[in-house]
Amino acid sequence: MILEKSISNKMKITNSKLFSTFIIVLHSVIYSFGQIPEDTLIVQTFTFSDIEKRRDIFQFPDTDQSWRKIIMVRTLKCDEQTTRDIYPCGEWDYITRTVVYIHKKDTTEEFELDNFITPYGKRLDLNGDKGWTWYYDVSDYALLLKGKVDISSGNTQELLDMKFYFIPGIPDRKVISIKNIYPAGSYKYEKLSDNDILKPVKMVLNPEAKAYKIRARISGHGHFGPRNCCEWESKTHSYYLGDEMIFRWNVWKDCGLNPIFPQGGTWQFDRAGWCPGTPVDTYDFELTDKVKPGDTINLDYGIEAYSGNGEKGGNFQMSHQLISYGTPNFLNNAAIYDILAPSSKDEYSRINPVCKEPRIIIQNTGRNILESLKIEYGLSNGGKSVYEWRGELKFLEKEEIILPLMNWKGLKNDRIFMAGIISVNGIDDENPDDNKLSSIIKLPLVLPEKFIINIEANGLGRAYENGYSISDINGQVLYERDAFEDNAVYQDIIELSEGCYELTISDKKEDGMIRQWWFRGSQPELIGRNGRIALMDKDLNLIKELKYDFANELGLQFHVGEIK
Repeated sequence: MILEKSISNKMKITNSKLFSTFIIVLHSVIYSFGQIPEDTLIVQTFTFSDIEKRRDIFQFPDTDQSWRKIIMVRTLKCDEQTTRDIYPCGEWDYITRTVVYIHKKDTTEEFELDNFITPYGKRLDLNGDKGWTWYYDVSDYALLLKGKVDISSGNTQELLDMKFYFIPGIPDRKVISIKNIYPAGSYKYEKLSDNDILKPVKMVLNPEAKAYKIRARISGHGHFGPRNCCEWESKTHSYYLGDEMIFRWNVWKDCGLNPIFPQGGTWQFDRAGWCPGTPVDTYDFELTDKVKPGDTINLDYGIEAYSGNGEKGGNFQMSHQLISYGTPNFLNNAAIYDILAPSSKDEYSRINPVCKEPRIIIQNTGRNILESLKIEYGLSNGGKSVYEWRGELKFLEKEEIILPLMNWKGLKNDRIFMAGIISVNGIDDENPDDNKLSSIIKLPLVLPEKFIINIEANGLGRAYENGYSISDINGQVLYERDAFEDNAVYQDIIELSEGCYELTISDKKEDGMIRQWWFRGSQPELIGRNGRIALMDKDLNLIKELKYDFANELGLQFHVGEIK
């Protein structure tokens, strides 16, 4: 449920005095998302001390320097000082956009950088005083992030710290211009479907550009019709070039592996483009091969027609942008885009810590098709493994890779993981600046050779939905229960030799082992009780309590014996 639209349109500038902090990183520093290169410029905007301020003017770099990447870093923290309601984190899920305001004479145009839906805040703890951090690549908005920037972000239900990392270097391709196709905002489903709003737009493509991209950020809201449109129902969206439909996609997001869990509401159920505590999905569509520089084009947005069941009352929060670029700056170039595991990054906390295979994302950042990569990886001061990837990626396409097992020896004293590109398509990479990435490793849980997994199952016919398995480092299943019995209590004795293992607890209906409290108003007899998952030593002393409200799946990689 969304209770309120973004407050960014209503916020006034609370302090016209310019505030900014510039920090030059004079040496490489390991942050949770990787390694900040030398001479990175950090612009601090809002801080945790800004209890209510969510819009202001800040000083950004005002030079023609080339930035390889611009990373926006947003951290939210629960705190008693928040003013939205009585909770340290606000109770409900709100739309909170990050917007840059461009002033021209008597008009102001909004450019949306991000749309984030806040998590349900009851009993929520966002990493205590540290807060919970999200990283956004906002390099495409470089032209907007110059000089004095009027910007808003978030609301007052959590404390906000927001900064920007300006990383010097040559970008994959230069941004020439950015335009809104339609004004960003909230639109009624009925008017969208009937084409009363967001009608065809005539646009002249920037003649100095060589490439063009449409960016859509759409989320559905409201509870209308039998399936509660448009929060809880997938709809098809389209772009048209003249009379030709050129792009079509469904706006729907799987929330079963939401990294912020548990929350106080119905966070685990899938929604139209968003989940409580996640950014709204962004869709990028390359327009380049369908147009020519300087063309005058007619762009139109379309949506699946509504049914006559009342659903037309729902609404969609939308941003539609056209970004123009120069040609790619490299022919043969690739990047380690991100490290999923091992990582201390909050958004990957579901799959960390690890002691098995590393997982990374690669990206083709060169004009030529990427067909092969040689990747070196391992602990920063340890022995390295080499993996040769083969595939086919076009410019800017990405792929997740599960790397073969590596040598974890020395992990106890070497907590940095490194991954780097040795060669691209059999030759040297043209831009070494994006070849390497590092991450901080969280140590996995250490368990004794003999322990007990204690399970207290749900009742009311729900227990069959759950099961568990324990597998070794090669994926061989050593212990498992395919399904539980109603209200059963299991105390399974687990005996393992030294090494790395993975415990997986699953739920066939993706609602975890929480009691079904959402029936309290309609069918209280279906609420039931919470389940329990606990790891205990052989004498039934508690080692670790696991979260029963896990939605789709709960994974835990652990180590038996001392980590060396």
